[in-house]
Amino acid sequence: MKKTVLFCLVILVAVGSAQSFWTERKLVTTRPNWDYWWLNVRIGIDQFDTVYCAVCRYNYSQPDPEHDLYVLNSDGDTMRSVISWPGYDYQPIVKDGDSNNIYLGQPVLGQGPANSPHMDAGVTDDSNCVSTTHSRNSRILFTRLGPNGEHLMWLDTIYTGDPWSGRTSLAIDPRGWLHCTFADDREHLVYGLSTDKGTTWKWDTLESIFIMSHVRVVATPDTCIHIVFRTWTSGDQLRYLKLKPDGSRAVGQSIFAQGSARWDPNVALDSSGNLRIVYIDGATSAHNIFSTVLRGNLDAGGEPVPDSVLTLVPDTVIQYDAVRLAGPKICVDSHDRAHVLFEQGVYGCNQTKYVYHIREERGQSIAEMALPEHQPMLRVYPNPVPANAIVRFSVSRFGPVQISLFDALGRRVRQLVDREESAGFHSVSFNRQGLPTGAYFLVLESQYRQERTKLLIAE
Repeated sequence: MKKTVLFCLVILVAVGSAQSFWTERKLVTTRPNWDYWWLNVRIGIDQFDTVYCAVCRYNYSQPDPEHDLYVLNSDGDTMRSVISWPGYDYQPIVKDGDSNNIYLGQPVLGQGPANSPHMDAGVTDDSNCVSTTHSRNSRILFTRLGPNGEHLMWLDTIYTGDPWSGRTSLAIDPRGWLHCTFADDREHLVYGLSTDKGTTWKWDTLESIFIMSHVRVVATPDTCIHIVFRTWTSGDQLRYLKLKPDGSRAVGQSIFAQGSARWDPNVALDSSGNLRIVYIDGATSAHNIFSTVLRGNLDAGGEPVPDSVLTLVPDTVIQYDAVRLAGPKICVDSHDRAHVLFEQGVYGCNQTKYVYHIREERGQSIAEMALPEHQPMLRVYPNPVPANAIVRFSVSRFGPVQISLFDALGRRVRQLVDREESAGFHSVSFNRQGLPTGAYFLVLESQYRQERTKLLIAE
């Protein structure tokens, strides 16, 4: 019996998320009649699930270079506070119970005096040294401090351009390599790599989209690099891309959130390598804090992926207030619970502002969630095919998969895949040898979906 292949597209949307609950907000500190537009709050967490909150003391009436430090337990209760805390040369670095240095990060902007600025971002390496970056006056500055704050490198210029002041991001991978990102000239996503602890840097522009800001970078234990950034193009978008350890792209830049205003995203990693992200819905008049979770293990061969595939837990409002909310910061504890610090208070000077803590409780492990149902991806590059090509495809569940090539008359002329595949993204090589020039159809069939794409054999 002749087998007939039905070319059809079936789109089935399924929405699922891990159950996620959040504790009631707990007040950390109050700043009456604060003479600045916002508070610069920082967050960090240690191996004992102690949460650290640093609030910059600087404002127009009080050019103080120090912070106030609040030490919270895992329930968000303040165990102790240190008023006028200097850190190392005003750097927001704390030591945990085992004397490990922890950099407190995610400020709205890096600030501080010119000779000892509060850096924008920092990481600790295996030798307990802390590397930090800061953008100021058209330069990116870099420091490396020893275990007790020794100046190994101090305010060295590593880049010159037009970076957004106070907004660099820095990550360290398991090799000890440093990864720095920022938006240059409000348009270019600049990515820097140092393999020698910050002594030398190699720079590249990964994307150019006007307007761009709020670039964040994290590194997962598999040595992959994940970048989140905000763009404005007739509305706001939050975008994601992923680099493999060799620097090639695993996931092309993909939109995971958009709307009239999406602002100030911050990122932390959980134990499964997923990205926990918080952001707000406005720069000066936000009333909602959103949380979402992105999959960290995707490999789409450098192609963009749809939000339904990228997003593990959909955008969820975790705080609402009729009075402005601002500056959410996030960290994740040893139980994979997110802790969020945020500011509440009217935007502008001489207004009272508050800092609150909330913590996530989760009913279902995010790591156990399956890839959502989605229309499978099936792409060929290059197409038309000169001699060889790569076929990239995705499946939503483990099971048997067939990929076949049919000619214009519906006859199967080549079998590319006939095996069981795990959920996720895959690729297979294709050689056109023995096939005449013309138009063909490539068909992916699984238990749940069917997808096809046109393939051209070049002369």
